[in-house]
Amino acid sequence: MTTFLHAQSSVNITLSEAINQCLHPLEGAIALLYSPNSCQVLKLEKDGNLSNSKGEIINTNYQDNYIFEARIFNPNYELRWLNEDEGKGTAVIISENDFDNCLAKKLDSIEVIDTIRQQYLLWGEKAKTKLNEGWQRLSAARIGSLDIPLSQSLSQEKRVYLNTREYLKIMDNFGNVRVIEERLINLEVK
Repeated sequence: MTTFLHAQSSVNITLSEAINQCLHPLEGAIALLYSPNSCQVLKLEKDGNLSNSKGEIINTNYQDNYIFEARIFNPNYELRWLNEDEGKGTAVIISENDFDNCLAKKLDSIEVIDTIRQQYLLWGEKAKTKLNEGWQRLSAARIGSLDIPLSQSLSQEKRVYLNTREYLKIMDNFGNVRVIEERLINLEVK
């Protein structure tokens, strides 16, 4: 079976604008927001707002200048945004599903020869702190704690993984293959 990776992009766009333009395909998404002093893991709400483990709304309009990178993903789509100039930057949404009308420019689809499932272990063990439903806290003495949106139950002996998919493409006439893209998929307890 042939796999294609589809993408759209916009330039000179705020994170808030990118989220609102891609809201429908990103339903139920998890957001990784990077700022100079933190990495936040948030939940994308149906109205386009991002919320934390306390149920507080994180106003992206206020934070557009402060956030330097965002990756917002669900099992089918990933939106990436990079702050390039005072809260405006480039947004790209990618998916194996063909889609229309999210961002300004439809990019050429890429045919890939194969995909590889990958996973990253999130640092930390289940903390004893109780959070709102759908959230878990990971904690380690070395790094502190991180609240993550996770509906699966998490026991002390289990760990949380960030699942990704790598896309492979032949890059030259000699048959050399390389990873051309990686897409975040979901968080999973194992």
